[in-house]
Parts: sequence; C-alpha cells; structure tokens
Amino acid sequence: MELTYTNESGEKLTLRQTKPFFLTKLDGAGSVRQTVNTFQAPQQDGAFFISSALDMRNITLEGTIVAGTPNTAYEYRRQFLKIFTPKQQGTLTYRNRQIACVVEEAGFTASGRERAPGFFVSLLCPSPFFEALSEVRAELARWTPLFHFVLEIPDGGVEFGSRQPSQIITVENPGDVSCGCQIVFRALGEVENPELMDAATGEFVRLNAVLTAGEEIRVYTHFAGKRVVRVQSGEEISVFSLLDTGSTFLQLSPGTTTLRYDAAAGKELLEVSLYYRPQYLGV
Repeated sequence: MELTYTNESGEKLTLRQTKPFFLTKLDGAGSVRQTVNTFQAPQQDGAFFISSALDMRNITLEGTIVAGTPNTAYEYRRQFLKIFTPKQQGTLTYRNRQIACVVEEAGFTASGRERAPGFFVSLLCPSPFFEALSEVRAELARWTPLFHFVLEIPDGGVEFGSRQPSQIITVENPGDVSCGCQIVFRALGEVENPELMDAATGEFVRLNAVLTAGEEIRVYTHFAGKRVVRVQSGEEISVFSLLDTGSTFLQLSPGTTTLRYDAAAGKELLEVSLYYRPQYLGV
C-alpha cells in the first residue's frame, strides 16, 4: 500500500508501509455514498424515485512516524504538517489514479513515545471520482506526416502527408461514469462552422464562426468547467458567443462513443482532437 499527496505548491509526501511515514490504514478509497431523492404520496406504500447524486468522498489516512530520535521525529512532524496544510488544495495519487482533495484535518495523536507519534489525516474530495493519471488523446481529423530522411524524390514526386480518410471515429472510455472532454478545432485553411457530433444521440458541438489558417478553438465540456476559448499567442480568450445555441456539451459515456466531425465549408482543412480523463468510482 503506497500513496502520494501533492499540494498546490508541488510539495509531495509519500506514505507507505515503511519508515519514516508508516501508513497503517486507508479508508474511503473504495466506496462512496449517494443521496437518493424520493417522493411519497399520502397512503402510498414505498415511494417514487426522483433522482440520486453521489456525495463528496471522504478519505482518511492513519499511520505512525518512525524515527531514531525525538528530534528527528519532530522534524518529520513539521514536514508532514507543512505539506498537509489546509490552506492549499491537493491531489492524492493511489494505484495509478488521482483525485483532487482538500485537507479537512491533519494532526497527531497524543503519545508518550516521542520517537513514534501517530498521525491522522482527513481529506475531503469535492468530486468523488478518481481519474486516470494521463489524458487520453484521440485524433478525429488529421494529416499524417510522411516526410522523412533520407529523402529521395522519384520522377513521379513524393507524398509529404496523407489525410485520415474517415469522418467518423470510435472513442473508448474505460471509466465507470461519463466524463467531459476538451475538443480542439484547428484550421489549416479557411473553415466555416466546424462541428463534432455524437452519431448515436445526434447531439453536437458547433461553432458559428469562420476559422482562418492556424486558428485554434477549444471547447471544454467538463461539469462545472464548461468553456469555449480561442488560442492566440499561447493565451486563451473566451469566445463563448461563438457556440451554436443548439449545441450540447458532449459527455463520453462508459464504453464506446462514435463521433463524426463536419463543417459547412473547408472540411478537408479541419483538424479535430479530443482529450479526456476516464473517471472511476473507486480504487
């Protein structure tokens, strides 16, 4: 059993079953509670189900600092409290998955053994889902470079790149729940009204805009993080007004999702990329 906590300043502390920070107990990583909303009519047996939502996740850690001297144990305590500060948010990494959290409580139990004080940490996770450590990238429309060295140009010429032939791609979400994504529309020339559609549901994301060569617009569909931005000189500028009113912030369901890109004009000059992190109910 090994986990790493990283705060906003980038400071890390790894807890495992070895000194100096000996982890003895981890609770809350494998289950999560939910709130169920129901309605009961007068004299009704049982109730009508209305909706349900997962609660915040609470993860608790317990262990012991193992040190050779009381002074060394004191220095480890200072390091522990500095990193598990409630003044900063952090990320807990466990079994190749991560979850954002905030320190609700961190401290040490009273003990006469000064060389081995026990510690306790309570982490509150506003989002109950663990995420994959790395983003998954899917290319829906792109040019594949074929230029390479040593270069030999035959009489019939040489092909410098090839266009992905299909407008449709299947994206795999191995997670337990639906997740948001980042959709990147990139123009190689003039492209009018680019869009990305879920072939199964007909839901789409469409931009009412004409993109010029080199222009890039990103659509973020994450819950509580929905944005539409244009990238200029490395900076993101909000262009939410370009989003078509019929658009839906697409979510990738668990399993496979079939997506199709299109444009009113200049479709062959459009590149579309997708970035997402699968989410899990526990580890």
